[in-house]
Amino acid sequence: MPKAMFQADRYHLTQLNFSLSDHAKFPDGIGLVDKQATFYSSFRKLPFAPSVGHRRLEEYLTHMSLDPPRIRFLRDDRAGLNRAAEYLANRKITGIVRAVKPGAIIFPNEPFADFSGSFGLVQLAEVKFEHAFDIPMTVASRALEMRLVAEDRWLSDFSLRRNGEVERSVDVAEFAYIGGFNDTSNMEAGFLLNQAPVGTMAHYLVQSFIGIREIDPNTGKNKHFEQICFERWLDDHPNGTTLLLDTISIPLGTKHAIAAAKSSDSRRKALKAVRIDTKPLDRWSVYVQKMLDANEMSDVKIIATGDLDRDSIAAVIRANPKVYGFGVGTKLLAEVETVAGVIFKECLIDDKPTLKCSSRAKATLPGGLQVWRFVGADGYYLGDVIASLGDFTFFYEVPWNDYNHTIPLLENFWVDGKTCYTIPLMQDQRETVMAEIKKFRDPYNYPVIISKKLKEMVDGIGAEMIADDNEYPDITVLDSDVEENE
Repeated sequence: MPKAMFQADRYHLTQLNFSLSDHAKFPDGIGLVDKQATFYSSFRKLPFAPSVGHRRLEEYLTHMSLDPPRIRFLRDDRAGLNRAAEYLANRKITGIVRAVKPGAIIFPNEPFADFSGSFGLVQLAEVKFEHAFDIPMTVASRALEMRLVAEDRWLSDFSLRRNGEVERSVDVAEFAYIGGFNDTSNMEAGFLLNQAPVGTMAHYLVQSFIGIREIDPNTGKNKHFEQICFERWLDDHPNGTTLLLDTISIPLGTKHAIAAAKSSDSRRKALKAVRIDTKPLDRWSVYVQKMLDANEMSDVKIIATGDLDRDSIAAVIRANPKVYGFGVGTKLLAEVETVAGVIFKECLIDDKPTLKCSSRAKATLPGGLQVWRFVGADGYYLGDVIASLGDFTFFYEVPWNDYNHTIPLLENFWVDGKTCYTIPLMQDQRETVMAEIKKFRDPYNYPVIISKKLKEMVDGIGAEMIADDNEYPDITVLDSDVEENE
């Protein structure tokens, strides 16, 4: 990652430039730029997600200084961002970041990270937080949902060709693995992440054998070119390989794969799995399984691929519980209906709680915050409470009277340029995710409660914000009939 780069929209620099002006001075004489502020992050659009992306955030917060060309670019801005340019020259980010530990499972609208420091610097970190967590949480969440329905079946990341660039695909491979996948087909990811890449033969290999002729010694007739291709592939992979069945059709591919495997003992030994890449995957999986069983090849595994997501994986398993595994590509990131929707919003300025209240769907929470996880005597998680920092009155309000203990999820992660603990390796984060998800009886219906005191604060600040006693004799004000869209 280049050390000198803009990780901000123009409005971040505009707010910084304004906060440095005399117009942004408060009655106490302190400028907005130096006011102590806190912004927090949560996500809106996933049912749940592992807390992942800490290493990216650490890198983003470290790389702050702008090089001379970018400083000149600011000075030459049409709105005159000179103050921002001078402020950012050779400046490093300072402050305190709290975050939920890597691998913990979090839920929509729960604060999973916050950043406290001077307003000028903290507000600049919005894109850093969103970029650090949005893609990692999206991929890890999708992967974890697929892991839950796949149970102990194999899951492989086949998304390299769908993610736009190699660097992005390496990230997808990493966070899919943390979310529960077993491996990846991505060679660069395998190298960087110290994994053994997996893969099968390609459709175009079968196509390339069109016109090849060879006599079958058992029948005296010409073998089909697909069978010839399969036989030569098996000969070249004597220790085990997978045949792709659907270049022509599933029935022909299955027949030719079985014929190729039965043509010699070594070829039979080499055939470990077959891959189906044609819909309807559930019905074709049943057909291929029956063919393998009928030909005494039940040990050959079936791998399904092709626009798979949680629901289609579940459908294949319902139809054929014997299916061994799945290769998933586009639905990890390239074609997901929603991303995590990570936000970064102000909740505190100069010790005064603040919030955004324009709609219920996008309302934010005010003040310093903590998320408390309640744990039962059996080790299962009972529910979470979002409360104001330092408030413990909610302990008398919760419905889980039989809880054993609680866990505060937000803790110091980064202080003035230094990370407070060693970020776990990818493998360790995966183990944490797999262990954590087992502690939820039903993560899709897990209760998250906002404390009574925090609700009262939301209502009180909201009422204060919308109160407007001033009269505007020169303005015609119309009543709105627009209803809020949730």
